[in-house]
Amino acid sequence: MNTSNMQAGAPAPKANNNKMIIIVVVVVVVLLCCCLIAAGAYAYSRYTASKVLSNINNQLATAEPGGSGTPGIPSGTVAGVPTGGLGNVTDRGTAWGYALLAITQKDPMSCTAPDAAKTTISVTQQPDASGAWTERWVVDCGGGKTIPVDISFTPAGGGINTVKATLGQ
Repeated sequence: MNTSNMQAGAPAPKANNNKMIIIVVVVVVVLLCCCLIAAGAYAYSRYTASKVLSNINNQLATAEPGGSGTPGIPSGTVAGVPTGGLGNVTDRGTAWGYALLAITQKDPMSCTAPDAAKTTISVTQQPDASGAWTERWVVDCGGGKTIPVDISFTPAGGGINTVKATLGQ
């Protein structure tokens, strides 16, 4: 009789072991799926950020004085550099780079297609006694979206200006 009691009770521990194995396998599969989803999301975010930075690098490359010009742009300007304001083409090229940098540091996805030709510049403070002045650049990001950037120009000597860009309100 003792033997029959042991045989009747034997399947119960085996069933519990099978349930435990199934639970562990399910937990491992769920964790692996979560890891794959997280890795995919991270990879996608890096992919989109690289596309944005590539576009901005192209903008900066054409903003450099002596960069590749575009036919039809008036003499004294460089393709990829906004026109207007008080600065020369070198100052505007530097300011354009700093403006794009300020925007992307805040949110790399906020301005994926900056357009220098549609960016507007207005002088917000005329040059003071030292020659420093400020401008408000409204960067056209495409699709009707614009981002204001405040640019300050401070003479550094030798006809060179120090440029600082901060996001506007």
